[in-house]
Amino acid sequence: MNIIPAIDLKKGKVVKAVRGNRSLYMPIDLNTTHSSNPITFIKNLIVTYRPSIIYIADLDLIDGDGNNIDIICKIAHIFRNRIFWVDLGAKKIKKLNKRNIIPILGSESCDDIKLINYVYKGYIHSYDYKNGFLGTKYFKKFNSSYKKKIIFMNISDVGNNKGPDFRYLRGMFKYSDAEYYVGGGVNSIFDLYKLSKMNISGAIVSSILMNKKTSNYLIKKRASRELALI
Repeated sequence: MNIIPAIDLKKGKVVKAVRGNRSLYMPIDLNTTHSSNPITFIKNLIVTYRPSIIYIADLDLIDGDGNNIDIICKIAHIFRNRIFWVDLGAKKIKKLNKRNIIPILGSESCDDIKLINYVYKGYIHSYDYKNGFLGTKYFKKFNSSYKKKIIFMNISDVGNNKGPDFRYLRGMFKYSDAEYYVGGGVNSIFDLYKLSKMNISGAIVSSILMNKKTSNYLIKKRASRELALI
């Protein structure tokens, strides 16, 4: 099971999630010892955990309030030997067409988008939930060359420190030939253990990285799993 560190960017800073309520997200250096500078944060992340994949969400772009495209491009250039899964909402950003960036299409941004199968064929799909599925009900039927990787992202669980909604996850239909990743609420080694028993391929995590009680060795072992550049 792979552990994928997650970074939320807002106004050029790494922010801490609060139960999916983005208006409450604040730079992490206000309440932790970690730097909110994305470059510094990722450098420290790599030294500590050696992740092969890092997830980045551009919250400003997703919410239609600016973007962090330039800093994401800089990150991809500096850390060329890492793969970045980047949640862009439903935006097409040519500037981010880089070898080590795989874009994510979140269902929350797809109420009425047409031709998803063609226009977004190179995107990982994220099934977004917040008290119910977000986006067009047809989203799950769309195809992609990366549909073999699907993210279950319960936005209500992001930053809730209570663990994922396992009952919800057990009820999700899974294709036998796809890899499934869970984001939102993963807060302990026990959460990771339970997810692995559900045949989840990986967890997208943030809060657990800030928890000093968590075994850095275990996260490093799982986060550094070798995955070839796509």
